[in-house]
Amino acid sequence: MKKFFFFLFLFLSFFYFPSNLFAQNEINSQTENAESENQKLAFKELWGYVMIGEESFLSADYPLTDVGYFVSAVNNFSDFAPVPKRSEKFPNFKGRIHIVSSVDSKAQAHLLLDPKLPLRNKIIKQIVKESQDYDGVQIDWEVVMKDDDKNFWNFLKMLKKRLHGKMLTVAIPARTRTLEKDAYNYAELSKIADKIIVMAYDEHWSTSEPGPIASLAWCKRIADYSKTVIPEEKLVMGCPFYSRAWSDESFGRKAYRMYRVDNVIKDVQAKTFKISANGDLSFSFDTTTRVTMFYDTVESSLKRCRSYKENKIDRLAFWRVGQENPEFWENIEISD
Repeated sequence: MKKFFFFLFLFLSFFYFPSNLFAQNEINSQTENAESENQKLAFKELWGYVMIGEESFLSADYPLTDVGYFVSAVNNFSDFAPVPKRSEKFPNFKGRIHIVSSVDSKAQAHLLLDPKLPLRNKIIKQIVKESQDYDGVQIDWEVVMKDDDKNFWNFLKMLKKRLHGKMLTVAIPARTRTLEKDAYNYAELSKIADKIIVMAYDEHWSTSEPGPIASLAWCKRIADYSKTVIPEEKLVMGCPFYSRAWSDESFGRKAYRMYRVDNVIKDVQAKTFKISANGDLSFSFDTTTRVTMFYDTVESSLKRCRSYKENKIDRLAFWRVGQENPEFWENIEISD
């Protein structure tokens, strides 16, 4: 009888205890994953962009190593406007602050980069002067044409030399491969700049079809490519703090050919017509619009950050401070 109970015990142990152990291991694994999800994400560098006039959005408590101070764009006279003193605008921030230069026109960028014109030396001199109170300069010229590639790189080399050891960083559009000719060639820029901020956002933009600003799959493709051509210590992946909305409205602020107006009146069944005292004609109508918005939450933003961390990328930049939910900053930190 004792042998019977002994073998019965062995039988039950074989079928019950291992499965119970496996179940417990699964529970432990799930618990560890949950704890990992709740832990703060730590990065070596965390950049935040601040627009001029919005300095109050930056809290000294935010875990940021660097601030990109987005000052006025190069004006119509190709001048870099004076920049406020750091102590006036950022009295409490202890990290590095870099003034950011931008240009809004392709034609203007072309002229500024032309070595035959005096504009290049003038703008470099102005940028260097205005950066004296800051830790570095970031060039965020997003309108440089591909045929100006070498002029752009030479401009950056000259600027870096005249900064005398201060950091030179460059913000560049997202790429998933090397283009045959490209002013934003990742490898070439990495030879010049101290940091490369890859703007991994605007996967879909205001005039494109509706879609995510920076989907995880798209960001991974950009990160995977960037890692092959940009040294690890120079690569900074940009993350968005904004959403976009698209409307299916077919009418809007646009011009119509005269002969098409009759068709519009019929299509919308317009019933409200006016004639002004000067004889100007107009009509009004109501229409229904469907709006599609792609957006982020604190959780989805953190998921994007976590995906970069898992991809061995330890430097992120956020566009821009003041657009985010402040709770976001409670979930990330600077690593030792």
